[in-house]
Order: sequence, then C-alpha cells, then structure tokens
Amino acid sequence: MQRKYRHLNCLFQTFIAVVFAFCAKGQYDNNWYFGRRAGLNFSVTGPQVLTNSAMISAEAAAAISDDDGNLLFYSSGVDVYDRNHQLMLNGDNLGGNISACQMSIVPHPGNPDLFYIFTADAIEDDFVNGYRYSVVDMSQNGGNGKVTSKNNLLWSSCTERLATVRHSNGVYVWLITNDHESNVFRAWLIDCNGLQLNPVVSTLGPTMDQHVLMNVGVLKASPDGRMLCQTHFPVGGSPSNFFQIFDFDNSTGVLSNARSISLPNTRYNHCEFSPDSKLLYLTRKDDMQLDQLEVTLPTVAAIQSSRISFPTQVSYYDIQMAVNEKIYLTQSNQLLAVINQPNQKGAACDFQRNVIDLQPGTAFIGLPSHINDIVGNRFNGFDYTIIDRCTGQVQFNASTTLPPVISWQWDFGDGNTSTQQNPVHTFSNPSQVYKVKLTITSLSFCGKVTRTRQVFPSGFADQTPDFEFANVCDSGYYRFTNKSSSLQVPGITYLWDFGDGNTSTDVHPKHTYASTGPYDVKLKILTGSPCFDDSLTIRVDVQTFTINTIPDQIINFGESVMLTTTGPIASYVWDPPSWLNNSAAQSPVAKPRETILYKVTATDANNCRSEDSVKITVKLPDDVNDIYVPGAFTPNNDGRNDVMRPFMPRAYTLLEFSVYNRWGQRIFTTSLKDEGWNGKINDVLRDSGTFVWVVKALDPRTGKQHNRKGTFIIIR
Repeated sequence: MQRKYRHLNCLFQTFIAVVFAFCAKGQYDNNWYFGRRAGLNFSVTGPQVLTNSAMISAEAAAAISDDDGNLLFYSSGVDVYDRNHQLMLNGDNLGGNISACQMSIVPHPGNPDLFYIFTADAIEDDFVNGYRYSVVDMSQNGGNGKVTSKNNLLWSSCTERLATVRHSNGVYVWLITNDHESNVFRAWLIDCNGLQLNPVVSTLGPTMDQHVLMNVGVLKASPDGRMLCQTHFPVGGSPSNFFQIFDFDNSTGVLSNARSISLPNTRYNHCEFSPDSKLLYLTRKDDMQLDQLEVTLPTVAAIQSSRISFPTQVSYYDIQMAVNEKIYLTQSNQLLAVINQPNQKGAACDFQRNVIDLQPGTAFIGLPSHINDIVGNRFNGFDYTIIDRCTGQVQFNASTTLPPVISWQWDFGDGNTSTQQNPVHTFSNPSQVYKVKLTITSLSFCGKVTRTRQVFPSGFADQTPDFEFANVCDSGYYRFTNKSSSLQVPGITYLWDFGDGNTSTDVHPKHTYASTGPYDVKLKILTGSPCFDDSLTIRVDVQTFTINTIPDQIINFGESVMLTTTGPIASYVWDPPSWLNNSAAQSPVAKPRETILYKVTATDANNCRSEDSVKITVKLPDDVNDIYVPGAFTPNNDGRNDVMRPFMPRAYTLLEFSVYNRWGQRIFTTSLKDEGWNGKINDVLRDSGTFVWVVKALDPRTGKQHNRKGTFIIIR
C-alpha cells in the first residue's frame, strides 16, 4: 500500500459550518460488553475491539463508564463484573436472565457512587422473577464496587422489555416497564433521592395476550425522549406481526397516542431510532431484511408507505445505536453490521455487512442496553460552530434546563479550560480530533450534566483518505468501500481515479476492468479548504477466478464416477456431501444411490468464489434385487434429497412405506412408490432427529412379500 499526502498552504478565510458530532452524558456508554466475551471501546478512534471480557450472555447486557469514558462495571443481568473483569463483590445470582432482551444500568442522580441495575426475567423462566433491581456502591472494595442491595422486587408482572429514558431536566431518569400479557406501562422515576416506588401508569394500545411471544421483544426510546417503540416476536410460521409507536412525555412519564403498525408478510424483532429521532430501523430476522420507516409522519398509513427495506442476506437480531451515532446489528457470530449514516433516508444510510470482527469474542443476540440520550440532549449540552478550519478557531454554545445558579466548566481536550457559557477557542492543530467535555452544575439542584463530544476543528476527524476494495470475481468487477473518517461531514467530496482512464465521484463506487493486470487506484478527498485536501493511492491486481466440473452424467445403480474439476488452487466444498469419498476434494469420487445434483464451491486466497454443478442421474435396472432406503435426507426445498422414499426393483409392488417417530407413533404412510415423506407433520417441518422406517413390498413374479425395517435421520 502506498500513501501519498499533499498539503497546500491554508487559505485564511471565514468558514462557518455547524457540525454535529457525537456526545454522550459523561461517556457512560463508552464501553460495550456483550455476547460471548465480546467487547468494544468507543474512544476518539473507536470502535476498538476489546478482548478482556469475562462475561457470557445470550441477550441481556449493560455496561457503565465514568465521565472520562473509563469502564466501571458491566453485567449480564445475572452476574456483575468490575473494571478488572472480576466478579464484583456480591455480584452473582442477580434476578435477571441472560436470555432477557433488555436490562439497564442507571446512575443515581444524587449520589455519584451509587448505580441501579434493573433486570427482567425471560420467557425461558416463565417470567417468575419479574422486574427487579440491585444497587452497586462504587466506593466499596477499593473503588472496584460492591453490590450492596440485591434482587429487590420492583414489579412481579413482567416482559423481557424495559427502557430507560432521560427526564426533561437532563438529570433524572425514567425506567419504563411493561406488564405481562397486558397493555399496561409503568414509568418509575429515579430522581435526586433515588428510585421512587410509585410509578406513573399508562394503559394504551392492544392487550398483548394473544400468544406468549408477545412478552418477548424490546422497548426503545428516541434520543429526544419523545417517542417509544415496542416490538414483540412473531409466532413461528405466522406471516406477519406488528410493532407499536407511542408518544412519551419525559416530564410527566405519561405514554399516549398508541399506533400499531404492520405490513403484509413482515415479521419484526428489534428496533432502534436514528440519532435525530426521525427514522426507525427494525430487524426482520426470519425475513432476512432490515426496514427503515419515517415514524414522525402524521398517520399510520404515511408511516407504512415510507418503508424502505434492505436485504441483509443473513439473519440479524438486535440493533443498537452507539456513541459515535452509528447503529450496529448482531447476527449471532463474531461479525457486526453497521448503519454508518442512520439519519439519512434510503440507501444513503449506508448499511454495511460484516464491518467489525469481534474475535476472539462473538456476539449472540443482544447488544448493551443504555439510557436513551446516548447521543446527548441539545437542551442540556452544547453545539459548536467552526469559524476557521485552517486556524482551528471554534465557537462553542452551551444551554441547559437546570435551574440557576449555573456553573460552566469546559475542558477542551488540549490542556485548556474555560468557565464561560459560550467560549471561543483556538486549537493548535486543526486536523486533530479533540475530546471536549462540558460539565454543567446547578448550585440549587442535585446532580450535574456532563457532555463529551468529539470536536473536529478542521470540520472532520481525519483529512487522510482511506479505502478498501473487494473483488466480486466476475469479469473484473470490483467494489470500493470508502473508509475515510470524514464521511459524515457535509461539503466533503471524493474523486476516484481507477487507473484505467475512468473516474467516479461516488462515495462507494463499483468499477469493472476490461482486462486483468495491476492498476493504481487513487482516492482524493476535496474538503473545500485546500489546506486539508489529500489523496491515497493503492495498487489493485485485477484477476478472474473460475472453475468447471464435468458435464451431467447418467450412471447405473452401483457405479461410481469421478467429479473431475478444473481450476486454480483453492478450497473446495461439495454440497451435499452424500455418497462422496471426500466432500472437500477438488475432484472427489461419487457413488450415489439415487439421482442427485452436486454443487461445488471454490474459494481462493483472495476470498474470490466460483461455483459449478453437475447432475448425476442414477438408473435403477430391473434386476436390482433388494430394497434400499437412504440413511438421511435434507428437506430444505433445494431440489436435492428433499423427500425420503424407498428404492426397489421396478417389478416390485409397494404395499406400505411408513415412518415412525421415536415414541413409536406412525407419522407417515403411503403405498405409492414415488410419493415419499417430505419431513412435515401437519405441514410443519420436523426438527433434526432419528426416525424409523418400515417397508412392505410384493414381488408379483414369485408372490413373495419382502419386509424391511431401519432408521434414518433428518439433516438441517
């Protein structure tokens, strides 16, 4: 990789642009711990993969950091781990459940040492523990914390849903719970005196008692605190379900204006709002889709009509916004997807699969829950305006809803401070990213509001371009991904030179090369200020990759055939592996007992893939003198081994072919040779397992009846 940098003299000019970067209340959510020992740190250069987690959780997860973004502790709802990744004192056997969709950690507004852990039970435990809370005192155990009060019952009727929402005053927090099989919501206030045990009760929307999975799902609040989304999981096999939107008054804790939204053949799981609270994203695990809707539109019909769907190719589960204002999605492995610009409609939101590799950790279903103001509340925080990109001069403007008298304490991240409400500050290196912290304190009110934001005096985080490319491996087709950290800054443009005489101004272009060979691809970033323009050049070696196996074959029953495949050195996988001597060989030997279609997939060292297939037709002659039943089949509607049936001499008459489950119950029977069992009982596919078959056949030539019995398995 060759990098080429070019800096021109700065043109000193007045340039005014309001830039909204991420802000978080004291960086409480700077660290994520979740899944199977997975972790992320959202520092200035984040997210960075963390490898020090001690926690294993299927879904429930929450973590809390201090005002400077340093980890304090994290929890699965069952165990609590301190900042040294040790089990916290008295931090075991909390009343939550690792399979609950949500939990939360809330700082005590009136005591900086105390934190509440709120947990919900899960469907796997019949919700018997209800909603509970425990208290962590960080002044204990040398600052590593201790659970000083554990498993206090908050409310016995629970679902897997709970949400924490910042109060309109910027300090208090609402905890919102949802009664079991009900339309009752309870908003519990955590104020200067701690948790208040008399909730605000709202009853609205349909009663969620039609099936037990209505108690499984999430409750999410918009960053502005004015709206809630409620989801529930669909029943297996159902064509669709609905989600609900509510208005929320974060001054009174009252929910109102329930709207149920459903679309044909659409099954929703989890939801998350965009940072500007205007768009809602919902995962559709079973449909392998991601939906985007404009939930601020005035009618349900308008919201439904705004739906844009993105095919995801895999099943995504949880969806969660981070402090960098990007939204992440889990797919139950080590790879996370991301929505890079979630405030943008349609394809401009820039949904990308497999962006973060969590190894050696893996995600499962859930991501960490947190208070809704992860991106800050502009009524209790600050914005900034760039006065001059080249000199690094920035105007800061702060506001608060806290009662007077107010003190303002700025830390500009470069060793300088200020006590003014709206200071002007000049950063010595405009191209650097600075972490600016504002602490707002009221002398007549408990608590404080701390806001931390990344500030880019030049207008972006890093003026150096960066990109990667992927060979799609068909006729020189390449996909280029722009990874420059200035992507979210308005006014930035990009110029691509593909090295073959063609150019593009797309952010993430696609290009097809006419011939193989090396090409120098150049990405130039144009900032509007020549002092920060820059470029990057990477050499791309364009190659094609194809394989070919033999033509379709017809063989007699009992014969074998070599599946000779031509192609370069690569890893080969044959599917299905049935009747092959080696399903990972480039040219295996096949001896199939029935007609079958084999598909071979080859992957080379550059992750290029090529596929081919061959159909082997097996002729069953009249002199086959025995009854044959395969030992396994795969009823997945791919046209291969989808039906279990016996094979026998053509002269035989089938009297009975029956299938029994492991309890001896007959679940299928037929006397038709070609019918067979498709793996379903009452139109429902059976899970993997072992089954017993019985065949009775008559040889009309001799009058002899042949009876056979054996077992087979279903492979998913």
